[in-house]
Amino acid sequence: MLASVPLLLFALVIIATLLRGRAVRARSGIGAWAFFEARGVQRAAGLAFALSIAMLFAAATLLASGRIAAPPTLLAAGSAVMALGTLVVVAAQVQMGAAWRVGVRQGDAPLFVTAGLFRFSRNPIFTGMIAMAAGAALAIPAWWTAATALAFALACGVQVRIEEAHLSRAFGAAYDDFRHRVPRWLIA
Repeated sequence: MLASVPLLLFALVIIATLLRGRAVRARSGIGAWAFFEARGVQRAAGLAFALSIAMLFAAATLLASGRIAAPPTLLAAGSAVMALGTLVVVAAQVQMGAAWRVGVRQGDAPLFVTAGLFRFSRNPIFTGMIAMAAGAALAIPAWWTAATALAFALACGVQVRIEEAHLSRAFGAAYDDFRHRVPRWLIA
């Protein structure tokens, strides 16, 4: 049963993300999937992001099917980290409301969120997703899951810098003040 937890958590976030995208489109009339229009570095980050998620999802599927095994203590610890990350991702997606996007699209910055989890991190969704990736690497201890989690975190770092530059251009001093008050992740 515990071996299925990482797969279930990934599935929960994927479903929540798809539903969130649908809700944003219904509420604002604008599609939330800006990665599809990305070019250059953002496209590369998006591809690394998608590939990493697919590989971690595949690892969780192999674990759930019994094709790979994990030590029970690591599986439990990794699943707990993933569960915390899942809660953060879903809560932050909801707290973003119609501002939630996957990627950056020129001219598309309805607002930036400063309440809820965004009081503690400018990027709680990315923070939660990195926690999920790290938890997966812990739950499924193999060199390739660790490498995939690292690649995922690096892709998130690139995307965060793209988004921060976009928000700084769109909101100027108000965003810069927010950026100076709230850490990028959980620590400065």
